[in-house]
Amino acid sequence: LKSRFPSVTILALQDNIGFGRACNIGVAASKGSFIFFLNPDAVAPVQAIRVLIGFFEKHPRAGIVGGRLVDPSGLPLQSIGDRSTFISLVLEKPIEWVAQRINPFGMLRRALGRYFAKFRMPSGAEPVPWVSGAALCCRRQAWDETGGFDEKFFLYYEDVDLCLRAAKVGWEVWHVPEAVISHQSGASFAGNLKHQKHIYYANQRYFFQKYQGSVVAFFFSLAQKLYCWRQSWKSPLL
Repeated sequence: LKSRFPSVTILALQDNIGFGRACNIGVAASKGSFIFFLNPDAVAPVQAIRVLIGFFEKHPRAGIVGGRLVDPSGLPLQSIGDRSTFISLVLEKPIEWVAQRINPFGMLRRALGRYFAKFRMPSGAEPVPWVSGAALCCRRQAWDETGGFDEKFFLYYEDVDLCLRAAKVGWEVWHVPEAVISHQSGASFAGNLKHQKHIYYANQRYFFQKYQGSVVAFFFSLAQKLYCWRQSWKSPLL
């Protein structure tokens, strides 16, 4: 990589210290007006990046923008989301299972998009509570005012947290579907689904504790255990 792009600064970390913490180190060594985070299992065409940067230039209060994520076959992935609540997460799992198997582009998905942002597929740019960190572009000023990623999130939910904190200090978060980015979700774990879920659930609990308190986090932890127990019985909905 260094030989092909000699102007690029490479920071080789010795250990896996977590997505947020590693990104914070990278940003501290950078100087640009905009910061683009891209997962190692995602591919962003140059045109997609240009679209995101161009959006910033036309919208001075936009602090964070993200594009439309698709898998390598072109099927839609979750690019945006609502502010998570206990009830919404409990309902989304079985609904998502049904939606994916009926038609990922069909009427059911469009109907669900009225109530759940994760199913929505906007045709134009719109403000949203949060965009996925798989391909997230942030204005430097917004980054500095929020303090970057919360390093207590090892992986997952650090993007949601960053967007919510940016909005709290007055910045806008936008989804720009014109910028299409391919993402092979989960490829970084090389098929180790058990390890991936362990990290995901741990960060999910911390998110609920941070935003809704210890009591809600406790009951959410019980719900996670019930969900895992049902998975062990191979429930068709989980």
